[in-house]
Amino acid sequence: MYLNTKNKILNELNASEQDWVNPKWQLKNRINDVDEISKYANLTAEEYRNIKTVSEEYRFAITPYYFSLIDFDNPNCPIKLQSIPNINELDKSGQLDPMNEKQSNPCGKITRRYPNKLIINVTNACPMYCRHCQRRRLIGGFDKNSSKNDIDESIDFIKNNPTIREVLITGGDALLLSNKRLEYIFDKLSHISHVEILRIGTRTLATLPFRIDDDMATLLRKYKVNVSTQFNHACEITPEAVRAIDTLVDRGILVRNQMVLLHNINDDKYCIQKTNEELQKYRVIPYYLFHPKDVRGTKHFQVDISKGLEIMKHLEGRTSGMCKPTYIINSPLGLGKVPLVPIENIEYDENGYTLTTWENKTIKK
Repeated sequence: MYLNTKNKILNELNASEQDWVNPKWQLKNRINDVDEISKYANLTAEEYRNIKTVSEEYRFAITPYYFSLIDFDNPNCPIKLQSIPNINELDKSGQLDPMNEKQSNPCGKITRRYPNKLIINVTNACPMYCRHCQRRRLIGGFDKNSSKNDIDESIDFIKNNPTIREVLITGGDALLLSNKRLEYIFDKLSHISHVEILRIGTRTLATLPFRIDDDMATLLRKYKVNVSTQFNHACEITPEAVRAIDTLVDRGILVRNQMVLLHNINDDKYCIQKTNEELQKYRVIPYYLFHPKDVRGTKHFQVDISKGLEIMKHLEGRTSGMCKPTYIINSPLGLGKVPLVPIENIEYDENGYTLTTWENKTIKK
């Protein structure tokens, strides 16, 4: 599918291979209209109507690269389900801001839930707007970066709160800022003595891997910035994504993956195992498996906690410990992360502990 759709797009836009690997070209030519989709895929009349209806309420945008990965012949294509609007998004159940980020904002563009770390939201823009996005309320009608005043106010808050040791720069996708703007933020934060860790949140490795180049890697390395990314399925780990990963990891940049558990996309124990083993193979640390948040318009992605626990139990003993993320649920109202672990592996009574191995053998302690 990749080469066929890629060639169609290049022909339609009279573009070259050099254009294709240019992140600015990719962003300029994002697919954000159902008629554009129709140029490259045979949509039924119902599919056309549904996409058009949903896009009138929730906009979408997909880089030509990520769009080219879609298998339109597969109704359960993980790329399609994550990027193409679905009529189920019009379900009004769920919350606009389940994490209560608005109430966790002391000033500027900060979200703070913990005493020693916080988030700066630097943009609402993304290369591709994931249909499961936790911040879809902020997508709005156009891309907008946070103002310099809001960034400076956020940095001043951090400077005046010495308990803060870790700062996550996110959005949107933080790597859609220019290198110049990113360096301004990194430099300001690096001069605050109590800030020890800088992290950046990005999905460009999966949706716009061409954004990752030597200049970007040099910048991140200069300020010792860790990268938090999101691959949700092994089919996103393409040769282009691997090149982006290598560009970072070869420079000594720590890359960790924060996967979201999503119905019909990856809520399968073998899928999760395969994806995390692929990530480990390419030196990305499987860090979190996030239980999906109760965001309005994403009910069709929801899964029961029992499914996540089943997956975690399956991984025990069947894959490397380095391939096992921590299964996390974010508490409503911004009360923080809670690790979820299978509890049937351990029992306690007056005689001590009974432990159950991955092969269901019991041992006494």
